[in-house]
Amino acid sequence: MSSRLPRAFTDRVARPNGRPEEWFLGTLQTRVFRVLAQRGPSNVREVTATLQKPQPLAYTTVMTVLGTLYDKGILSRTKVGKGFVYEACYTEAELRDRMAKHLIDGLVDDFGDVALVHFATALDGVDRRRLQKLRRQSSR
Repeated sequence: MSSRLPRAFTDRVARPNGRPEEWFLGTLQTRVFRVLAQRGPSNVREVTATLQKPQPLAYTTVMTVLGTLYDKGILSRTKVGKGFVYEACYTEAELRDRMAKHLIDGLVDDFGDVALVHFATALDGVDRRRLQKLRRQSSR
């Protein structure tokens, strides 16, 4: 018996572009988040100008996405004049870490010991030096 799941099942959990942030945020929200994570505090016009390549985005589209990311708690904002200056609440690495924790916690909550068995099995295939390095990083 094959250990692979039927294609009809696995298609439902396909991950776009292999970027974990996009699994949670989608492509456009991820692009906007990355601009702020890299640029630092910015207003809508500055973010819009940065996002003009590869395809131009409307000011109102960027404003809506910034509002959505703020509502999700991924961005903070400060009132400046008539508008807002937005800032990423996390670095890209911190956001990925939070997303990974959320996924792992959910898997353990949903699948219990079965998930833990699969994690343990996956760890058996990881190089010992890499595991030691990961353990040191997690204890910080």
